[in-house]
Amino acid sequence: MNSIERQKPSREDMMTWIKGFTKWPHRLTGTKEGRESAEYVKDVFDELGLNDVEIESVPSVCRETSICELNINGENIEGCLANGTNRGAETGEFNSEVKDADVVYMGKGLEEDFEEIDVMGKIVVCDVYFLPNDPRGFIEKFADMKVYDPHNKFNRKMKQYNIYSPNNWPFNYLRAKNAGASGFIGILHDFMDCHYFHEDYTDIVNVGGYMELPALWVSKKDGEKLKAAVKSNVVSKGSLHVKTVYELKEALNVKGIIRGMSDDIIVVHSHHDAICRGAVQDASGMSVVFSLAKYFAARPKEEIKTTLMFLSTDSHYTDYEGHVGFINKRIKNNENLILDFAVEHIGKAMEMGDDNEIVLHDESESRIVYVTDVYGLPEIVYDAVRKHGLEKTVVLPVHHKSEGEYKSGDVCSDAYDFNARGIPVVSIVSTPMYLFHDSDDVDKVHQESLEPVADMYLELIYKAWDIYSKDTDKEWR
Repeated sequence: MNSIERQKPSREDMMTWIKGFTKWPHRLTGTKEGRESAEYVKDVFDELGLNDVEIESVPSVCRETSICELNINGENIEGCLANGTNRGAETGEFNSEVKDADVVYMGKGLEEDFEEIDVMGKIVVCDVYFLPNDPRGFIEKFADMKVYDPHNKFNRKMKQYNIYSPNNWPFNYLRAKNAGASGFIGILHDFMDCHYFHEDYTDIVNVGGYMELPALWVSKKDGEKLKAAVKSNVVSKGSLHVKTVYELKEALNVKGIIRGMSDDIIVVHSHHDAICRGAVQDASGMSVVFSLAKYFAARPKEEIKTTLMFLSTDSHYTDYEGHVGFINKRIKNNENLILDFAVEHIGKAMEMGDDNEIVLHDESESRIVYVTDVYGLPEIVYDAVRKHGLEKTVVLPVHHKSEGEYKSGDVCSDAYDFNARGIPVVSIVSTPMYLFHDSDDVDKVHQESLEPVADMYLELIYKAWDIYSKDTDKEWR
């Protein structure tokens, strides 16, 4: 094995780094575990020989939930606070305590469901259904999307659901809130039979202010029992107590540099924060970042055509304030970011079993690569996807940057804010249903994809340098 091959990313190294992240039960922004995981990234960057390794802090509003209790007809029911709810201002302590309130079941919570029932002061119960996750339907929406699916796996029907908003949530929640309800209970259908659901994308919908009404997720099993009690002739009473604190803490971004022949910067990044052990989200992406850092740290400077910045972001669950702060600092420092390579979610495919259990498949989850449509990058990326055998992958050219509210076709990944600032991106991401679930552990990582994804990005960096060397104006943005 020659020296270059020895420096190339290895699965063994990548799994070691992934396991290094999963020793924490979570890596939430603003917590001790979040800081320790940022320090872990810094230590690895230092060991790999990067320069100017630094943890940069950005103010970010973080939530802590100290009380989350639900009791219906004298029976305690486990619930998980819906992200963003029980919040009446940007920061502050919010204590919602509802005692012996009427409980009403409102079906899916459609407009017509609220027309004849007064829910003022009541606890509203709604079924929450996710939309089927059909890659074929997604592909049909974008004529310029390129698909690499040599074994026609996209045509295979799997019991999968799109766990991202919007579905009938948060619209049913907003109707309950506007009608004066005192609490909202969402029954998780089409999800693992558990109340642990930590979705972080309710901001895709403009909710028109803060989500003051407390909302809890309950499992399908508990939800069906709850519905049966409410539908019976017995008058249903419920108590709910939620206490949250939203306060300014620190999002911790970690960066390290390999200086090249130019001061223009190509960023290679993923994120270290996670709602749970987060082996797939996003220790898997960080393992690729580490692998590429290890490789390029061993290359001679004359081979490094631009400066490389390796980055681990924070604030995935705090409105991405850390990402925005990182980019703002680069602009303030007159650092020219010319391209962002983002890597996320190298996980196994899953579908729901007959009893809503997780059924894993020994293949990758379907993947999407968002690619800014400049310099022929979509075609270059598609060729690299094929070369490295990343089946079940679609390459979606991004034709515009976006400001403000998310729009269909925008970059829905950790590269969103880079794209919104006009920085070209190549961002790979997948969406297995366990991403927001406490089961995201090492067994979910699709190990066979680790080296091919890293090798693809390795090739793409060299391809980007070829383009950069031929672009005499250096007008990448």
